[in-house]
Amino acid sequence: DWKGKWIGGANQLRKEFTLNGRPVRARAYIAGVGYYELRINGRKVGDHVLDPGWTTYDRRVLYVTYDVTEPLRQGSNVVALALGQGWYGARAALLQLNIELEGSKKPVEVVSDGSWMVHPGPIVSDSIYDGETYDARLETPGWDLPGFNASAWKAATLVDPPKGSLSAQMMPPIRVIDTIVPLKMTVPRPGMYVFDMGQNFSGWVQLRVKGPRGTAVKLRHAELLYDDGTLNVENLRAAKATDVYILRGDGEDEVYEPRFTYHGFRYVEVTGYPGVPRPDAIRGRVVHTAVKPIGQFSCSKPVLNEIQRLIFWGTKTNLHSIPTDCSQRDERMGWMADAHLYAETAMLNYDMPAFYANFLRNIRDVQTPDGSVTDTVPHKWGQRPADPAWGSAYPLFVWYMYEYYGDRRILEEHYAGIKAWADFLRGRSEDGIVKYSYYGDWVPVEKTPGSLVSTFYYYWSVDIVARVAALLDKSEDAENYRRLAASVKEAFHRRFFNPQTGNYANGTQTANLLPLFLDLAPKAVQGAVLGDLRQDIVYTHDTHLTTGIVGTKYLLPLLTRTGRADLAYELATQTTYPSWGYMVASGATTLWELWQNKTGPSMNSHNHPMFGSVGAWFFNALAGINLDPQAPGFHRIRIEPQVVRDLRWASGSIETLRGSLVSAWSRTEDSLRLEVTIPVGSEAEIHVPKLGMSQVVIRESGKPVWAKDAFQPGVPGLTSAKQTGRAVVFEAGSGRYVFEVGER
Repeated sequence: DWKGKWIGGANQLRKEFTLNGRPVRARAYIAGVGYYELRINGRKVGDHVLDPGWTTYDRRVLYVTYDVTEPLRQGSNVVALALGQGWYGARAALLQLNIELEGSKKPVEVVSDGSWMVHPGPIVSDSIYDGETYDARLETPGWDLPGFNASAWKAATLVDPPKGSLSAQMMPPIRVIDTIVPLKMTVPRPGMYVFDMGQNFSGWVQLRVKGPRGTAVKLRHAELLYDDGTLNVENLRAAKATDVYILRGDGEDEVYEPRFTYHGFRYVEVTGYPGVPRPDAIRGRVVHTAVKPIGQFSCSKPVLNEIQRLIFWGTKTNLHSIPTDCSQRDERMGWMADAHLYAETAMLNYDMPAFYANFLRNIRDVQTPDGSVTDTVPHKWGQRPADPAWGSAYPLFVWYMYEYYGDRRILEEHYAGIKAWADFLRGRSEDGIVKYSYYGDWVPVEKTPGSLVSTFYYYWSVDIVARVAALLDKSEDAENYRRLAASVKEAFHRRFFNPQTGNYANGTQTANLLPLFLDLAPKAVQGAVLGDLRQDIVYTHDTHLTTGIVGTKYLLPLLTRTGRADLAYELATQTTYPSWGYMVASGATTLWELWQNKTGPSMNSHNHPMFGSVGAWFFNALAGINLDPQAPGFHRIRIEPQVVRDLRWASGSIETLRGSLVSAWSRTEDSLRLEVTIPVGSEAEIHVPKLGMSQVVIRESGKPVWAKDAFQPGVPGLTSAKQTGRAVVFEAGSGRYVFEVGER
């Protein structure tokens, strides 16, 4: 039970107390609506930064638990807090220390209350968007140690608690993950020093400086430069992204890092530095939620490796307790379409279950009794009700969590919520069509009617509810939503298919691919629609896509599924506008918001992961790693690499919940080698490509397992095989397999 009070009043708070015995076990529980840093006896507790995570504070406030046994001691102790404004925009915290003493059965409790003392600290101002000003002359040495003279300090202010319930922060914390050494320093103007970090990332810089007391060093951050080498901050919009450090000037080196802000940047402008910055004056500090990297992809095509690198950096640096849309401007919101469109890419590259479980609770927190949710979560920007392509993140995330992690608890926890969302869309539909849309296929080259995109996601939401209901043995619901999905499917084709053109709606790539992807198009027209889609890509647009973020997510998987992995590969490896390779060729180090490069101040983020959905295709198609939704959590795996065009090799690996999963292949003109590792407790369907050979022989670790058009038993783990037009498909248990393909 929480016994403390919410307190504030200044950004430095302290409480001195005495322990009459040796502490043997101690836990600190702390909640905040802004950011906090916990200190005990002069030392920071833990390595978290920017705690706690952002939530809808009227519904849920996160608290963090720390083991603080080690810094406590018998006798006098001090627990202290530094507070920042965070997303809430106010400084307030709630703390409870539970301490067990040697030989004592009664624990000691230290809680936040009016007995705490507060005082303004050296952080003069802090803002997530605008930065932090730190005046080292205002430091109070020893304030977090016993014996400090706090006679000038005031009593803490008791503040009204937030309305939300307290909830444990179960996801990984935000941490300083890495340190970057600048590539170079330029001097575009006298006294102005611009450091190129060589990488767009989220975080801040560590400043090292020595100089006269009162010297103010200003650090401005930006993603872009003008041609004259000065910072281009237009795309930050209202965000100042500026940190200021004022020296105490004691003749020693002074090292400064912000505590309660972060920036998205590649370039740092330093002004006010006393003299020329020394070689170690600036270091980049990479800061994001500490999700563990679990996936690796590489291949023989350099441009794809660069795109993977852009995705890897763009994904992680937009994880700040929520999946943000961007890391730099006056936004950084949890836009829901952005989040669900690159979710599978994130899940294949990083350990995401705890992070996304928290995000799902954030979505539930914004849902109202009518079933509607909001475009952003927590809701600070955008609309309510959400655009259907945005709000459908709710059922899609529930389904992805089940597919990738086999987590039935997620289905049970959120079934009522996703059902309410589907019912909300049904209430907004007319004859099976959802007409309202704000964004639709966002930032495309060619626009698609928003109602088509909205109805596509209406169908998918209903279909997911039907599937989840069946899994939870809610048979009546399952049947009702299956029937509803079938009626929406018919309505979609009736409303959007144009028999005169043979296309859907206005015939854009997105308009034609969406009904094909979810099988909304009747089989009688699928071939013609697919043919028109391919023609539009190859001939009308010279093998370029014209899709926005929605169409892009599904285009390459659809082409691969329908036998044109080669065309998907051509799109993925394009290097002219519009393409991912165009970003690479233009010097990008993270993915952009738009297919275009520098478009002006309004929408021009250069760290925007929403087009990163192609990263999942790298794993699924090129490495060939696919899960089976009928056996979720990688219980059953399909290995089906696409050996296409000039690609000579590809390799993908994932640390699943069951263990390592690997698929790596290489080829020559007349042979192929495929190495596969299946985790313990999993089974797999392994498609070994035949490379067009008519009399193919396949060996596993030197022993024939396919010859004379028949399975050759004898290798442990391989139980059967069958032949298709392009591959021999083996049924396999867990283990490592090395297949070699040649002709008899």
